[in-house]
Parts: sequence; structure tokens; C-alpha cells
Amino acid sequence: MPFASTLQEPPRPGVSLERSAARILLRRWHSEIPSEGALPTYENVALGSLGRCADGSALVGEDRQGNLKILRIGPSFSDWVGAGREAETLDQLSPARSRTIGEVIERARANRNPQRVETHRVIDGSIVTYDLWALPLAIRWYEMAFVLVLDERDGRADLLETMFGATSDGMIALETITSPSGEAIDFQVMALNDSAAKLLSLDRSQLLWHRLSDISGVFAGSDPIAEIADAVAKGERKVFEAAAITGDEAPRHLRFGVAPVGSLVSLTLTDIADIRAREDVLRTLFDDNPVPTWLADRESLAILRANDAALQHYGHGREAFLKMTVADLAPPEHRAKVRATLRGLDPSCQGETSWINRKADDTVIEVFPYARIIEVERRAAILISVIDVTERRKAEARIEHLAHHDTLTDLPNRSLFRIRLEDSIEAARRAKGRLAVFCLDLDHFKSVNDTLGHPIGDKLLQAVADRFRQSLCEWDFIARLGGDEFALVTSAAAEPAQAARLAERLIETVDRPYDIHGHQVVIGTSIGIAFYPDDGTEPDVLLKRADVALYRAKNDGRNLHRFFEPEMDRRLQARRLLELDMRRALIEQSFELFYQPLVNVGTRSVTGFEALLRWRDPVRGMIPPGDFVPLAEEVGLIIPIGEWVLRQACAEAANWPAPLRVAVNLSPVQFRSDYLVDAVRRALAESGLAPQRLELEITESVLLQGNERNLAILKELKSLGIRISMDDFGTGYSSLGYLQRFPFDKIKIDQSFVRELSERPESMAIIRAVMGIGRSLQMTTTAEGVETPEQMERLRREGCDEAQGFLFSRPVPAWDLPSVMASLLADLARDVGEGAERVLEPVDHAATQ
Repeated sequence: MPFASTLQEPPRPGVSLERSAARILLRRWHSEIPSEGALPTYENVALGSLGRCADGSALVGEDRQGNLKILRIGPSFSDWVGAGREAETLDQLSPARSRTIGEVIERARANRNPQRVETHRVIDGSIVTYDLWALPLAIRWYEMAFVLVLDERDGRADLLETMFGATSDGMIALETITSPSGEAIDFQVMALNDSAAKLLSLDRSQLLWHRLSDISGVFAGSDPIAEIADAVAKGERKVFEAAAITGDEAPRHLRFGVAPVGSLVSLTLTDIADIRAREDVLRTLFDDNPVPTWLADRESLAILRANDAALQHYGHGREAFLKMTVADLAPPEHRAKVRATLRGLDPSCQGETSWINRKADDTVIEVFPYARIIEVERRAAILISVIDVTERRKAEARIEHLAHHDTLTDLPNRSLFRIRLEDSIEAARRAKGRLAVFCLDLDHFKSVNDTLGHPIGDKLLQAVADRFRQSLCEWDFIARLGGDEFALVTSAAAEPAQAARLAERLIETVDRPYDIHGHQVVIGTSIGIAFYPDDGTEPDVLLKRADVALYRAKNDGRNLHRFFEPEMDRRLQARRLLELDMRRALIEQSFELFYQPLVNVGTRSVTGFEALLRWRDPVRGMIPPGDFVPLAEEVGLIIPIGEWVLRQACAEAANWPAPLRVAVNLSPVQFRSDYLVDAVRRALAESGLAPQRLELEITESVLLQGNERNLAILKELKSLGIRISMDDFGTGYSSLGYLQRFPFDKIKIDQSFVRELSERPESMAIIRAVMGIGRSLQMTTTAEGVETPEQMERLRREGCDEAQGFLFSRPVPAWDLPSVMASLLADLARDVGEGAERVLEPVDHAATQ
């Protein structure tokens, strides 16, 4: 049974259940249990037995609401609870007793058997220990009743001895020994605990009823008697420290607490050796710490102590530093922040905010403080360490600057321009204002890079950026987007007339000559302009439309400005669509080669064919070269397209009878590729075409752009045995000079001179001069665009070597070449000049190339 275990618990010291009054009720309670789980009744347990135990017991009833009511209370029990016998509820008892009774009743209710708790009481300086029992009973008038029995254990403990023995601090009671004049001159030990003897390393017998002067040798270099006497004389408490010699061990550091009461003195001794050791460690850490550290008073913020690192970092002498407050280290305008941080310290701050401080030489620095409230010699203080982040801040600022600025020109970069443009648009939106966005591109910058080298190009960009900075106002925000591209956003020139004036000023600024390391450089700039909100309200839209206007400015001749117009965008979209279709055509092999014969004027025989590129689009139909080749050159597609033309032309020409040649045009853009010569070698190798049967045609622009490099490429190509022709001779700037520098095999007279042969005598003069040059330099001359027998005859009379044009054949696909050859052989068998008065159909000159 549950109660059996309670009876079998070993009695605690001082408890004798056989002799206790509680034992009687417990046995009675056990014997009256009616059945398993049922409680004995009040009548069977208490009515016959309570009288003998009534003095130290009480009866408590619990109603259906769980309220406890005191039904009966004995004198001794009433004395223990500290309430009169008229008390009716637990709330009328002292809180401590009410809680104890409530706890033992709760246990008895939950377990439905007697429960016990231990409780104490102080009587005349002695500690009395009781067992408080609660016996649950069934009762007719209440839901449940509880008999409470208070049973005192044997033996009482002395309170003073308990307190003395329970502490590790030494406690000594002293009586004052006075001089005839009444002054305290010594003190006699009246009582002490074991801890006091242990701390002084003496036996109790060496201390009890001995005077402190008898053991004065224990205290090295200190006089505790004088300290205690001073406290007695002043009648106030006092604390002092002294070291006690403990035999062979190191001296023990003790703290003495003196509390005089008349001639009696209470003396407490506390071992502070560990405290002293920690203080020594902390002192070492403080003094030797490489981080500037100091102690400051909690209230006044006066600096109490500073380590050498603080003195060296701030440049103050120790005496000057200790005359300052923490706030004095900051410039006047920052001192309030320092005070606020330290006033609100609770309990520490970990560098969450920085301080601005000033060194002795007035150098301003930024530091992160780490502060903590500590107690030093029973005084509230603040331990402060600072980390100087001045250089780190500079580095962070530099990194931040580099992240948003161009490293070459130090202008804002694309990222920062985007942020500024977004902010400007938002500000204009709020103010219902306007903005102008400029896109600028330097004209002829690439040729400077190619001819003078990238270092000169970089210096030129820096010079341009400097001119922009000098020409613009503070509210004009210009950035370098990359390469030779710049962008500007301004609210000061947001009207077309204002924007035009600013654009002209920028063009004039860039247009002035530059002296870069002894090189005179002249460039220009093209500008496209879009307006907020007229041309767009989003950053990307405005930039795109300013770029479209820039593209128009470049196409219109460069070194000028253009405003965005919707038609520009439509044209640009068409151009982009054409580019996409052209890329797809290259993948799907939608390009074709047409061929136009080259005829020997003297023998009237076919010497070869010029390969002419055509694009057959499924939607647009046949697209003339003039509509897509310039775009292919601009976007770089001409390089893979040109390689395809070389491979295809060589492959088809390899099937022609020797010595028929094939002429292939090379774009100036192809010379920018490092693989042009390799592409020609592969085309010859894959087709098996003899090199002397391949003729490459170039224009003068090839020699004007990167002339030294391109001349080297031409020489390498010629070394392969390939023939090199100069196309469109006479339309450039310096043809004659390049004829002298490179041994061309052929010069081709531009069709514009041939077409005007009959109308303009000067055209004939130019043709005659070119033919003379060709003969002198032993170069073949070919006339392009020959359309009539009359033109042919005049060219023959002037000594022209070859002719090409609609007179002989339009450009035809490769599969139609045999019929063209047959027709030419039939025609050329007859005299071209006899009976050739046929009327040619109207000629589409744009389709001849």
C-alpha cells in the first residue's frame, strides 16, 4: 500500500515515531481504511484520538470549490503558525506558514495518503525542527478533511553556531582593551568560527581569549589593530586589506570588515587571493594590451587610467591624458554623441557605432569603441578599448569609389550612372520636370588606338574626360559607359534648344586638337539625345533611345548631334531584325554566289569570274549586297560570311577549266581578324585550287586602316602565289602612294568613270591616266561596269586589258556559267563593233556588285 512505504522510511535524525503524537494518528488512519482507494472517515480516525494530540494539531476542511477552511486549531499549532485560534482560512496565516500548509495538503490530496514536510522555527536563539503531517479524511460536511499534526524533532541547533559554521568567511567577536584615557589599544578574541582560524593558519586555542597583539607577527607589514581602533574611535564600519603569513606558503591576502558596537567589535575575514590574482592578470592585460584602452569614471567620464597603447596612439603624455574626460578626446561637435553612448551603456557596447576622435597633433581619426561597466575598488567605472578604423574607412571608401567609377578616367561608371539616372527620373517625376539624356561616342577613336597604340588611346580618353569635367556644370552628370562611350543626364538642358547648345559645346570641346606625348590627335564626338518624359519614362528606354539617336548622328556624318525620333527606332528595329535574319541565313546557308565574267579586251576571251555575294531570303526574296553587307561589316558577321565566300568560290572554281581565275572581294573588316591568311590557306587546301587562280580584291580603305599591319597581311597572301587587285581605284585618298608601296597585280577602274565615259571628257582622261599607270607598273587594268559596245571599243583603243559588265553578262549562279560561256564564245567570235547596235535593257547599277 502507498502508506506502507511512508512508514518504512528511515526516521530522520532526532525523530522517534514510536514516541510521537503523530504516530498514534498515523496508525489509526491506516487501520481505518475501509477499502482499496477509499479514505478513512473523520469520525473513525480523529474523534477517538484527536484529544490526546489536539495541542499540536489542526483540522482543515475543503469544500466543493476547493476552498480550505480551518475547522479547529490547537494552541501549539496556533503558536507555530503565528495566528490566533480564531483564524478561519489559510489567508489569515503568515505567508510562509500558509504556503507550507498548502503544499503538504496538496501532496496528501494528490496521493490520498498521509504526507510530511520538514519545517523550522527559531526559539530563543535556537533552531527547532518539526515534521508537519497531513492526513486526508472523508467527512460528511466537506468534500475532504485534513488533520494537520506538528511533531517536533529531538534536539535543537544554536543559531549563532549555525551561522558561524555555515560561511567560509572568518568571523571573530572582539572586546576592546582600552588605555586609562579610554582609547582602544588592543582587542581580545571572545569567539570565532573555524574559518577564521583556518584563514590565519592558527589553531582555535591560539586565538580564543588571546589578544590581537599576541598574533601581530602573523600580519606582515600591516597593523590591523590600528585599523580596528580607528573604526572603534569613529564608531563606523570600515574595510581594509592585509596579508597574513601562512608558514611556508605565500602570504594570504585578506579583506577585513570591521563593525563596532560599543566596545564590542564584529570582525569578518575574506580570502581575496583569487580576486588579487585576477586583478593582477587584468592589470597585465590592461597595461600590455596593444589596443588603446583606458578606465573612466562612470559618472564624470574622467579618465582614471590609460595604457601605453592609448598614450602612443593619441600622442598625449600620461599626465595630460589623465586630466581629460573621454568626451575631450572628440572634437567639440562630436562630444555629445560620446556622452550619450556612455550614459546609455547597459551593460556594454560592442562597436555598434563609431566615434570621431582627435589626436594630440589634431589628426582626426574614426574609432570603434568597445566599452563595459566594471567595478574597480568598489567604484563604478567604464573600461573602454578603441579600434582605429580610419585607414579601413579610407580603404572602404576607395573600394566603394572604384565600384562606381571608371578606373581610367575616374568618371562615374555605368553602374553609378544608372543609379543617378533612376534618382533623376524620380526627382523629375515628383517635380513634374524634364530631363535630357545624352549618349556620346568618340569619332575616329579606334583609328587612334590602331595607329598610335592603346597607351595613347588611354591618355586620350583621360584628356577627353578632363575636358568634359571642365565644360559641364555640377548638375550635369557624365559617366563613361565603356570604351569610347559616354553618357550624360542633365535637368539644366532639358529643352531641345538648351540641349542643342550643350551638345554643340561638347562637340567643340572634344573637337579641339590634343597633344598626347608629342602626337597631335584630332577626334570628334557624335551625340544622341532623348528627353524625359517625351521619349520615355524608364532609364533603359531613355538610354536606348538616346543610343538610337547617336546611331543616326554617326550615319549622318559624325561630329554632330541628333534628337531621338520615333522613325529612328523603327529603322533600328528593322536593322536588328535584318541582323538576326542574317545570322540565321549564315547557319542555314541561305547565301549564294553569283558570278560575272572578266573578259580580255584584246582577245575577247574569258579570263575568269568575279564572285558576287547574294542572299535569297524566304520572305524578302533576293536581297542586294548593298542592303546587308554594310551591316554585316558593322556587326562583324562579314568575317564568317567572308570565310564561307572564300571556301565556296574556291570549291566551285576548282571545277572550271584552267586557267580561269576566280576573284573574291575582301572587306576591310576581314583584315581585323587574325585568321584571314589561315582562312585563305584552308580554302585553297580544301578545294585543291591553284593559288594563282585565286584573285583577292581589296579597296583603298584596307590600306588606310592599320596600314602597316594590313600591308604585312597582303604581302603574306601574295607570297602564297595569290593575285591581289585594288578595287574601285581612283575613288580614295592615296591610291598612288599605295601602288608604290605594294606590288598589286591588277587595278580596277571604278564603274563610275566608265558610266560617264561619253558624257564627261574628264572621265576619259582619268581612265587614260590609270591605264598609263598600269602599263608603267606592269599591272593589269580592268574596267568595271561596261554596258555598251561603244564603251568597250573606247576602252580597247586606250589599251585597257580587261572589262567587266552587263555587256557580257549579268551576274549568274554557278550552274548557269556554262551557258554564259557558250554565249560569250558565240558573241566574241564576231566583231563586237559590227552590228552591235542593240538596245540594252535599263540597268540597275546597285545590283552590279
